[in-house]
Amino acid sequence: MKTWRIARKHVLSIKFACPECGQHIDAGRELFGEMVECPTCGHLMQAPDLKIGPGDLKPKRLPRPNPHRP
Repeated sequence: MKTWRIARKHVLSIKFACPECGQHIDAGRELFGEMVECPTCGHLMQAPDLKIGPGDLKPKRLPRPNPHRP
């Protein structure tokens, strides 16, 4: 069975979660690898880039948001 590889040019956007608050963020292709600000908590982070193919990195579990944090 042939393995599928997704080319960066075929992906329009990528969804990821803020490591601070868990807010789901949708970043367009122009933001891949760029610094973005979480719209909920203001945390600055780097949007994922597709230079590394799916399956090349082990998935990480995201922390649950802390309901007691202001």
